[in-house]
Amino acid sequence: MRIMLGKNSADLRAGMVVFFVFCSLLVSSLVRSEALLDADGFLIVRAAPPRATEMVNPGTKPDEALLQTAYAGGETLRYTVSWLGIEAGEIVMRIRKIADSHEAFALEVTARSAGLLEVFYPVEDHFRTIVNGPMRLPSRHEMQQKEGRRVNNKVTKYDQDRFRVSYRKNDEPAHVYQLNGPMHNEFSSFFFMRALSFTGDAPMIVPTFADKKRHEVVVVVQGKEEQESVLGKKKTIKVQPHLTFKGLYEKIGDPLVWLTDDAWRIPIRIQAKIIIGSLTAELVEYSGQAGNFRLINTPKESPRQSPEDTR
Repeated sequence: MRIMLGKNSADLRAGMVVFFVFCSLLVSSLVRSEALLDADGFLIVRAAPPRATEMVNPGTKPDEALLQTAYAGGETLRYTVSWLGIEAGEIVMRIRKIADSHEAFALEVTARSAGLLEVFYPVEDHFRTIVNGPMRLPSRHEMQQKEGRRVNNKVTKYDQDRFRVSYRKNDEPAHVYQLNGPMHNEFSSFFFMRALSFTGDAPMIVPTFADKKRHEVVVVVQGKEEQESVLGKKKTIKVQPHLTFKGLYEKIGDPLVWLTDDAWRIPIRIQAKIIIGSLTAELVEYSGQAGNFRLINTPKESPRQSPEDTR
């Protein structure tokens, strides 16, 4: 057991991130322009928005009703993560509305190792993304990583008007990436997916910046299932984002996410294969507009959408 955990601890650590992420980070070239350093050490590039050389999909628009319920803020979700039946860690997600703005939110995620993994490879990572506007696009992302003996601080800024991403790790020089359209990051795309309608035949597109490129990630419905969870027995929509990149983890298959089939679209289970085995995140505690639930609670029924909005 010690040998197996030591060999695969990096895969486990990386795989934990899959449950709130569908994207990743960066390296690029600057356009001709006047540049200055800001307070974070980033180059401030003053240039006109680039002219796209090809048509790009700006992304599927969210369902306005779901934005008011599934993306209203004030939520805390806690998951336990297991690998091959072994306790591997926990993930806590929080969605907080930023004061004085009805379209700005802070997405805060903490990932910690647990069980035997905590002994062999302790992990405590903190992520914070600020999103704005009706598409909930990111403007800033901060990451503090403590993994084994490594400690890293990373900051990413997103210029959605000029389609530009700037990334800086610790005290290293910042890198700038020029894209051809608006973009989510690995965290904002996960939360935004909850507000998609998943109706009709048109594919759901969530443009995401990962592995130095902008990817038009297609999210599809794999079916509907009834699942037991901390919320009780719930009808769920099983969705799968088709990822064409590795992002923050070494995946060998696309992740699956079970969302409650109601107005709240609560992700109760997330599952993904990694290089060895698979990881499963189970929701064990929830607080938000839908109520307050722990494993010892008997939950109330979540309100459903109107008949014409049935998902």
